[in-house]
Amino acid sequence: LEEISPRLAAKVAAGSMAVLAAPTQDKSVVETAVDASIDGYVRLQHLSPRPTMGMGAVMDEPVHVVRHLDVLERWLMEEVGSCNYSKVKVLTAVGRSMMPSINDKDLVFVDVSHRTVDAPGIYVIDVAGRLLLKKAMIKANGTLVLRSDNAAEYPDEEAYDLRTYAEEITVCGKVLAWWTLRKG
Repeated sequence: LEEISPRLAAKVAAGSMAVLAAPTQDKSVVETAVDASIDGYVRLQHLSPRPTMGMGAVMDEPVHVVRHLDVLERWLMEEVGSCNYSKVKVLTAVGRSMMPSINDKDLVFVDVSHRTVDAPGIYVIDVAGRLLLKKAMIKANGTLVLRSDNAAEYPDEEAYDLRTYAEEITVCGKVLAWWTLRKG
């Protein structure tokens, strides 16, 4: 959780005895990408947080690796746009507010080293303890604006004056790409 949102990690550690009693992760879970078994592949971590495309998910348990996802390194560079695979984490997006771009339960590839909204894009953002997946941009006046693609169901946008709310907002990473399953 520290890698996704240091503020949430501190809240969870302070407020949950279950977190303190949780067994430590073994070395194979902590390793990132160095133990992919086939040449040309890299190993990505699919993490447990499920950012919501709606009101936001409350993080109340420690982050753990759900599974590893082995992908071609060349594919990651060409399609996802990153060669730093140790900083790319896979999350499961939940909700409908980013449809038709990102659908409920799509896998999103998030660059967790991208900790600022430096250009309009889709980000995973912790807003006052709610983990959101939204379009984000910062206006010239210092206001963070969060929007949904599905304006028919989610027409409102959230706006936060960063001079006032900077302590309540943590950019957890930028969404580089996503996988959508289409049925025929």
